[in-house]
Order: sequence, then C-alpha cells, then structure tokens
Amino acid sequence: MAKRPSKQSGHKAGALSAQITVPAFEVKQGDVEFFVFKLLASRLWPMVSINRRSETEDRGYQRVLSNARVEAVANHIRAGRPLPNNVLIALDKATFDAQAGTLTIPAGKDIGWVIDGQHRIAGAHEAAGDEDIELCVFAFVGVDQEFQIEQFVTINREQKGVPTSLVYDLLSHLPSRKRPADVANERAAEIANQLRNDTKSPLSGRIVVTQSPGKGQISITNFVRKVAPLVHPDRGALKVFTLPEQEQIIANYFSALKDTFSEQWAKADNIFLRTVGFGAMMNMFEEIFAIVLSAQRGFTVPDIKEVLKGMAHFDFSQWSLIGSGNKAEMEAAQEFRTDFNRSRAAAPSGKRIRL
Repeated sequence: MAKRPSKQSGHKAGALSAQITVPAFEVKQGDVEFFVFKLLASRLWPMVSINRRSETEDRGYQRVLSNARVEAVANHIRAGRPLPNNVLIALDKATFDAQAGTLTIPAGKDIGWVIDGQHRIAGAHEAAGDEDIELCVFAFVGVDQEFQIEQFVTINREQKGVPTSLVYDLLSHLPSRKRPADVANERAAEIANQLRNDTKSPLSGRIVVTQSPGKGQISITNFVRKVAPLVHPDRGALKVFTLPEQEQIIANYFSALKDTFSEQWAKADNIFLRTVGFGAMMNMFEEIFAIVLSAQRGFTVPDIKEVLKGMAHFDFSQWSLIGSGNKAEMEAAQEFRTDFNRSRAAAPSGKRIRL
C-alpha cells in the first residue's frame, strides 16, 4: 500500500506500475466525452497525481490537502457509512474498447490527474486498511491543463453549500449520525469563518483556511481545536449562548487582548497568533470568562480589559522558547495564570475583583 496521505502542497506524483483494464462505459455530452468506472481506493490514490497551486508561482490549481478533512472522510468510511459521490480525474492516455466495454490505462508516472475529489480519494485510501471501498470515477482522456482548470473552477464556483444553520436544524433528526463533537467542530468552524471575514473583528484576515499560516495568522484547524470544546453542546462553557453571542464573546476576548497587550499584538510575529500563544490564552479563557462575568457582570471589551489591566506588564518573550504542542501550551498558560492570580491578589481592596 502507498504511503499514508498527509497534508502537503505542491505536486503529488502518482504512478501505475502495470497497465490496468477496467469495465467502463462511455458518456457523451455535446462535444465532450468521458468514461465512468469503479476502482478500489487503495489502487486509485497511488496512481493519481495532484497539481496543487503554488503560493509563490503561477502554476497548479488544487488546494493544499487537509489532514482534518482526510481523517473525517476516513472515519466516515470506518463507521460503515457510504461515500456515494463520484471523483473526477483526467487521464493523459487511455483506450476504450466499446465492444468489450473496457477502459485500458497504461502504466507510467503522472498518468492521471485529480480534478475534483482529492480529499475523498485520500480519505478512502486512509481507511483502506480497515475498509477498502470502491470509488466511482469519472475520467476525461487526453485533455490539457486549461480544460482541467476550467472544470475545477466550474465545480467549485457553482456548487452551493447547505447553510450551516439548516444543518444544525436537521441534526436533531440524525442523532445516531452526528456526534456532539462533530456539532462542536462545525460550530467552531462557523465562528472562525465569521471572525476572519468580519472587517471589524480582531481576527479579520488572521485565520487561514487553504494554506499554511504565516506570521500573524493561525490555521482554522488550530482555531477549531481550541474553540470546539467551548461550544460543545453537552459540556462547553459557552453552550448556553447562541451562535452570534458565541462569536461576539470570542471577538471581545481577542479585542481585549489586542488592547491590553497592544505592543505584543503589533508585532509581525504576534505571540497570540502563534500556536503556543493562541493555545495558552484559549486554555485561560474559561477562567478569565468566569472571573469577568462575576466581577463586571458582563463580557464586553471594557469589562475584560478592566480585569486584565494588572497584566499589562507580562513578559511573553519566554513563550517563544518553550516549543509547541499541548504541553507547551499548558506551561505557557500556567505562567500567565500564576502572574494573573498574583496581580489580582495585589489589587487595592476597593478594586478587588469579586469572586
């Protein structure tokens, strides 16, 4: 079996060591013809190539492969659920025998290119060790890259996603199909998309979806990882709030951090938007949220800044030296917590935060 799919950019080279012949049928639409056949995921992924878009050069057209999406597809298949969508590829060379009803694909490298469905193919291949499913493949033969890009753009520009609000409304009818953790992830992703697209949000343009985050940015995967537990429908600290309220709470929190630690926020490599800093401050969120609500009876930006003002001196420089991962985030959060508790204890009695 080929190497497990992983998040990657650039060209993914596929290869076929020996030619294969598969049952197929021809479909004609106007002046265009394509072929339909089925192939096991364990055979399809290794043979196809992916021409991914370069961030620095004018070449390629596919997005970066997302590990989270691949794993979601794989888990869907492992759970015994069907994946009825077709995938669309372009074969450089293939011959169709109309009398036999077969399509022969010759051996070689870069013999087939994925136009639509890279995450489905990769996820199905990921699950193949447990359940190797057949995928329905639509294949053009002998088409150039311009034609491939045209198909890719048409598919991705014209398709309309179901509104998330409708998905949430329908989830109650599928209790065995949608886990609370899935609902939390979807809700966190919706909050991320709202905040990154809202020009008034402190995270406007700061959350990236299709590429690796640069300085002053975080990935949507990282955002969802830390926010989903807060909006978990069973146990999240923000579960009782509506979606707009949850969005506003998160926005207010980061606006207050931006104002309180303005010098740090202004840096190109903003510590709050690095994995360790974002993780640490999200680890602190529930504590700060509870204290602000108790002391200020609200969670507006001024409310949060009033509670955090004693921390304006905090030195974040050490956070750059402790690495990344959950352990580093917990260590950074504990440093902040210790200083935070010290500053609260030292506050004048007349201004002491009420607990």
